[in-house]
Amino acid sequence: MKKEIILKGNGFILRLYKKGDELSLSKNANNKKIAQNMFLGFPSPYTLEEAKKWVGICLKKNKIGPITGFVIDIDGEVAGTVGGEIDKKKPFMLGFGYWLGEKYWGKGIMSEATKLYIDYIFKDFKKINRIESSVFPWNEGSKKVLLKNGFKLEGISRKSYLKDGKIIDVYHFAKLRNE
Repeated sequence: MKKEIILKGNGFILRLYKKGDELSLSKNANNKKIAQNMFLGFPSPYTLEEAKKWVGICLKKNKIGPITGFVIDIDGEVAGTVGGEIDKKKPFMLGFGYWLGEKYWGKGIMSEATKLYIDYIFKDFKKINRIESSVFPWNEGSKKVLLKNGFKLEGISRKSYLKDGKIIDVYHFAKLRNE
C-alpha cells in the first residue's frame, strides 16, 4: 500500500478514494448538470452500483500507482474529483478532468483544487511536461477554472464529438510545465 497523500485546500482536502466513499460519490455525482459536461465513461444516472464499481477501480489503481486521481473531500464527503491519466504512448502528457457537486459550485473550490492538483503533478511526476483538458462549448465554469490556472486555449475541434445525439465542438486547453 502506498503512503497516503493528502493535499490541503481552504475548507477541503484532496485525498485518495477509500471504502465508504460510495454513498457520497453517488449522491453528489448523480446530477444531470454534471453529466452534461462530462465525456464518455461518466455514468448518468450515477447510481450506488456505479459508485461501487468506480471506487473499486480507484482502490486497485492506487495500489499499483501512479497516483493521479483524488477525491475532493469536504467534511468527509466526496464533493467531487480531480484526476488524470498519463498517456501511455506519450508518457510526458497527462489528460486532466474533474467534476464538483452542484451545491459546491461558485465557491472557488474547483479553481483551488485544480491548482493543488497541477502543483502536485508537476512536483511529483518529473516526466510530465504537458497537462491537457477538454471542455464542451457551454461549460463556461470549466473554461474559467482552466484559464485561472494558467491553461491556454489551444484550439477548437469543430463538430468532433457526439454528445447526447448531437455532434458538437470541443475546446482543448493545455498547460506546460514551464508556464
